[in-house]
Amino acid sequence: MISQLGLKLKRPGIWIPVFFLSLMQARLCGQVQWPGCASAALGGAFVCLEGPLSSSQNQAGLGFTEHSSISIQHGRPFLLEELGVSTLSGEFCTERGALGILFSTLGLHGLRKSTFWLAYGQRLHPRVSAGLGLHFWNTSILEQVLFAPGLSFALGLQARIREQWKLGARILHPLVWERLRDAPGDRSMRIECGFSYSFFSVASLYAELHVHPGAPLIMCGGAEWILNRQIRLRTGMRNEPLTFSWGILLAFKNCTVAFSCAYRSEMGLSPTSAFSYEW
Repeated sequence: MISQLGLKLKRPGIWIPVFFLSLMQARLCGQVQWPGCASAALGGAFVCLEGPLSSSQNQAGLGFTEHSSISIQHGRPFLLEELGVSTLSGEFCTERGALGILFSTLGLHGLRKSTFWLAYGQRLHPRVSAGLGLHFWNTSILEQVLFAPGLSFALGLQARIREQWKLGARILHPLVWERLRDAPGDRSMRIECGFSYSFFSVASLYAELHVHPGAPLIMCGGAEWILNRQIRLRTGMRNEPLTFSWGILLAFKNCTVAFSCAYRSEMGLSPTSAFSYEW
């Protein structure tokens, strides 16, 4: 059987470790954690967002979902031809919240990493929502489909104060099970919290703090400008690793099209595009 750490990808003139290519940060090697298009454009902020991809971000956002939707997303980390991250998600409204399902996968020759989220968010109060997400992931190789599966869950919370302020928080991976104990992954708990502020109905600011034991504090945030009913511009940044991002959203009657791009000085550009249909 091929060793997980020994897998390599042949490219002209150089050898690149697959696990360096497959995910952008070593702490995420165990799971596929590609951000949503809106989050990517806002520097990685997500705890106050709702809508598409809430199933894998802050599950409490499902509690404020007003329309059912289906979304597809594709990302190209650092413009590498060999690597792409594709995501299919759905959100289905219930009486007091919404059920969310998300499947994401990336593949290289001889290696595929996939993740599945099943989440539910419920509005506990007209201005407070909570959510729970179950997270399944797996790494498969040519010789073994279930090579490195894992299971964990996340808890989220969102609160709206008046019309301008939103508060959000999430605890990720408080309990983790993985088949391979020595597989490179992230087994420690992460706490993410932040807020957003909207003013004059034309712009919103987002700021977040991510706490991960044994790692530097991550601060990220961004801004969204509403140009008109159909166009929104987004920009943001993140301190660890230092990343600058921007994006645009085009809204139509039942569809939205979004594009974002993140830039890291040592790695280059990572574009992401998304399409959503709601009813």
